[in-house]
Amino acid sequence: MNNDPAGHYAALEVEPTASHGAIAAAFRQKARRLHPDVAATGNAEAFMRVKQAYDVVGHEDRRAAYDRAARAAAKPRPVNEPIGSPPGRAPRLYELPTGLWVGIGTTLCLAAGMSVFTLTRAPPPPPPPVARPFAPSVPPAPPPPAAPTQWVATSAGAATHYILPTGDTTVLWQPDPRRDGFVPAGHLRDFTPVQALRQVVRHGLVEVRLADGSSGLVDAGRLALGDQLAARRAYCTYNAGLPPENGAVLERRGTGDAQLQVENHGSEPAVIRLRDPADVVAAGVFVAPGRSATVTGLPNASYRPEFAAGELWSQVCHGFSAGMRAQRFAEFAPLPALSPLIVPPPETSAIDIPDAVFERE
Repeated sequence: MNNDPAGHYAALEVEPTASHGAIAAAFRQKARRLHPDVAATGNAEAFMRVKQAYDVVGHEDRRAAYDRAARAAAKPRPVNEPIGSPPGRAPRLYELPTGLWVGIGTTLCLAAGMSVFTLTRAPPPPPPPVARPFAPSVPPAPPPPAAPTQWVATSAGAATHYILPTGDTTVLWQPDPRRDGFVPAGHLRDFTPVQALRQVVRHGLVEVRLADGSSGLVDAGRLALGDQLAARRAYCTYNAGLPPENGAVLERRGTGDAQLQVENHGSEPAVIRLRDPADVVAAGVFVAPGRSATVTGLPNASYRPEFAAGELWSQVCHGFSAGMRAQRFAEFAPLPALSPLIVPPPETSAIDIPDAVFERE
């Protein structure tokens, strides 16, 4: 039975029965080795494949749906037992029905009679040759060209693809009727969202529409399927860099003589941000799973902590690139009342917030 039809568990080198903690640990290990910023072992393509796998099996609901689909696809079909045979073994000769024996005997007799007739009959004379006029050989006509594949967006102007990172900008081409070819008209940055319109099969190009309404053609191999949100997530993942050290202060605004101790009781890395009543983030700290950290030099004020857990923290986007879940505490409280701050807190004392709310400055 194949419990991994898309190869997500295989990409992470874990069994389909692995725990969430084991899957997260496998992803962290591979991400540190395959990330493009790692000079010796970085591999952008392999890194994106591992990230895609974790986005499915590293998320509780998506993993459950993936496992259900795998079980349904691998469910064995019922097999009918032969007539007269006990279940679990093949039928013996004497158990075959009488009608079947009669049919076998008749078939054998007919086959023997046809063989004797064929061997005793004289072969027919060969047909006389027919004179045919000379005709030069003509090569077969080439098959008609395949119809170009149409790439249709789900709605007008919506991004359907984004530009893959390759270490160089992607050329945007425009047709040149005078030369029956194409000329460069500009360059697109990595992860630029575009709307794919149609594919030019002969030249391996795809016509795309940009956010400003202009259009052009790009190499089909430079496109990845995904909307604007997928493009941003891919950008955040690619530019995540190496994981921060436990207790690393990621951002700070203002100084003081107060401090806060944070304990991460979860199985994933977490980032805690302290937001004051003016909606300003005073500090943000990275805490590894099962570890604690102390942030010093904080202004002595009231804060409402926000925190996010996931994998592959991206300093560029202020969020986790895979499996992120963001929450905030229900009330503001002074620092002495918050310390020690334990995450994740009980469900009754925190509420879910959109990733974009946590990531904003």
